[in-house]
Parts: sequence; C-alpha cells; structure tokens
Amino acid sequence: MAEFRAVFPDAREWRYIIESLATIIDEASFVGGEDGLRLRALDPGRIAMVELNLPASVFEEYEAEGEVRIGVNFDDLNKVIKRARAGDRLELRVEGQRLVVVLLGRVERRFALPLLDIAGQELPEPRLSLTASAQMLSDTFRDALKDAALFSESVRLKAEEDKLVMQARSDKGEWEAIFTRENGSLIDISIEEPAEASYGLDFLDKIVSKAYRISEIITLRFATNMPLHLRFDIAGGGTLSYLLAPRME
Repeated sequence: MAEFRAVFPDAREWRYIIESLATIIDEASFVGGEDGLRLRALDPGRIAMVELNLPASVFEEYEAEGEVRIGVNFDDLNKVIKRARAGDRLELRVEGQRLVVVLLGRVERRFALPLLDIAGQELPEPRLSLTASAQMLSDTFRDALKDAALFSESVRLKAEEDKLVMQARSDKGEWEAIFTRENGSLIDISIEEPAEASYGLDFLDKIVSKAYRISEIITLRFATNMPLHLRFDIAGGGTLSYLLAPRME
C-alpha cells in the first residue's frame, strides 16, 4: 500500500504549478499530511521563497499515512510532468523510496523517480508587516513586467493614494504605469501606509511568466524596502505564494 496517494483532476494545471516551482528551486520536499500537501523552500541564492499549499479538498482522491516527506529534484519532476496531455489526470504515489507519477489518459503512463533525502528543517512561516496590498489580473502584471524590462533590470513599486505605480529607469530611458480601480487595472487596493520598494526583474519574470497560468488574479503585498509577497489562488482552495527580497538602490 502506498504511504501517500493523491489524484489531481487536471495534469496540465499541475504542470504549471511544477514549472512555477522549478523556476526558482532545484530540490525541495513536499510534505504530505492528513490535511493536504504543502511545500516551503528557498532558492539557492536565498533571494526568493516559494510556498505551496494544497488542501486535501483540491484532489479527487487523497490518502496520507501520518506525515510523509517527498524530496524531489524539480528539474527531473518538471520533465516528467511536461509529458502530460490535455485531458490527463494525475496520480502521485509514494512507494518506498520512490515517487510514482501516473498520467491517466487514453494511455496510463507511469514514471518513477527516486526520493531525495533533503537535509534541514522545514522553514518557519515568515512574519512580516506589509502595509500595502493590490489585486489585479495576472496577465496585466506580467505585461507590465515586460514593459519594465525594456528599460531596467529592476522595477520600483509605489503604493499611495489608492493607486499602484510601477517604474523602471536607466540610461536607456524611463517607463511608468499607474494602476487604479477607477481605470479598471486594479481589482482592489488597500494601503495602511504608503509603500515603496524595488525588486529584481529576473526573479519576477521567472515567477510570473509561469505562475500567471495558474490563476487569473494575482495579489501583491509589500511595504517600504520590505519583501514582496505574491499570491496566486488555485482552484479548489489552494495557494501558490512567493516572497521576494527587495533590491536596495
């Protein structure tokens, strides 16, 4: 009997989740418990942290014996998941020292990957006071990052007076975009205190270029010269979140 077993209804959506994780982490451990599957890991340079929470209700079927740690190489797992076709369902099983990935479609395809023994304790949940929050369509934010990349390797975010401002500047020129509820570019914004910080576009582009497929809506939270928290909601109640360190200028 498998120590852990879960069936996800849409293998292609799981593919987007794994691609998003693989953009910043090489190896990490999922933790499968009675309540669901979770992961929290840092990128090798400790600039970004990713957190995935998938409650048991997200899955068609879910079984876990106690708490199971599932250490994987994300490059290898990503290559397997990319073999998913439209309409495939996904089954994950832990059997001994292997993670078995089954793509369930017209053909049942089974892949087995060795489990990795990844040292280190699970990262604690960060406790940050982030004073500004904005919600917008994910592809709107992705397109803004592409604009910013024309002029700089970083983007500056400002939250003030019920608007979110994004800026980029260098000797190539300058760019600015203003997002508000009134002009329809923001779904919501909440500012406890004005905030301003810069973040590297290399990581932001890696994250958003994959994760925007998971959720139509992205929520950004930040404070002056503090990390940027990005959250993508997964259908059924799951979340994929990132925390990105600020770039000091």
